Amino acid sequence: MNRIFSQQFGMISTRQLVATGVSERTIRRMSTDGSLMTVLPGVFRAPTWPMGRQQLMVAGCLRNSDAALAFTTAGQLHGLRKMFDDRVHLLVPHGASPELSGLIVHRCRRIDPEDIVEIDGGMRVTSVARTLFDVGGVVGHKRVVSALENALDRKLVDINAISEVTLRLYHRRRPGSREIRSALMMRSSWSSALQSDLEVQVLDAIRRAGLPIPEIQYELSFEDGHIIRFDFAWPPVRIALEVDHSFWHVGSEESRKDKRRDRQAAALGWRTLRITEDDVRLGLDGAILDVAAAIRAAKIFLGVKSA
Repeated sequence: MNRIFSQQFGMISTRQLVATGVSERTIRRMSTDGSLMTVLPGVFRAPTWPMGRQQLMVAGCLRNSDAALAFTTAGQLHGLRKMFDDRVHLLVPHGASPELSGLIVHRCRRIDPEDIVEIDGGMRVTSVARTLFDVGGVVGHKRVVSALENALDRKLVDINAISEVTLRLYHRRRPGSREIRSALMMRSSWSSALQSDLEVQVLDAIRRAGLPIPEIQYELSFEDGHIIRFDFAWPPVRIALEVDHSFWHVGSEESRKDKRRDRQAAALGWRTLRITEDDVRLGLDGAILDVAAAIRAAKIFLGVKSA
């Protein structure tokens, strides 16, 4: 018991006590006579240890084996910048754990194993990437940008890890999604890497369908000097194909920009087709058949024998 107390800042759980050979009857007696101080249901503190924020963090993790310290609390433990917050935030699976005194409990339907990191003191914490994704809902855009740049500069996380967690968890209604999206949109290299992953899948489907191989990142120039760049294009039939990831193409402003681009291309006789992330995930081959039909129709209309 003393070893566990020393490792966990004076905290211990019922499960750990039983594992050391203490019976549940003895645990009840010790909690009654003051040998153990109840902090949360099934979690105790040695009376020789003070009760502080560190003990509360350990208690939250001991109370629920699926819980992890998260948001600004995780940011502080990772040493991220701009994580000012005296509260203790705990992330738990949806439907788990009642409200816990002294803790801010956040419930989430998706907490994957790669999102959780074990640290000293019997605590679990969300990974740096997961923390950056979640915390925007608490600290806002400016502080997320600062924390993101700080984490990248200190090599606590890389773009690939941020990319993976964002693609996996992003939803426009999920807290933090809007803030991390805005922060990442400021980094063009990340945007390019994200889009390229979808484009590879689309190009593979184009090849499987036996369509003519399109020009990639085709540039359409206008008289005023500005350029539109298409993900894929078949110039002989003036068909362009854009691959829209929901992360970048969501909201009225992005929709307005996309439609304006399409109108500008149409003024030069181009038809712009769009494949979404959902098309890639749920029915890519069917979407490519629609593209094939559009190419055939354009060939007939323009009298093109091959494209």
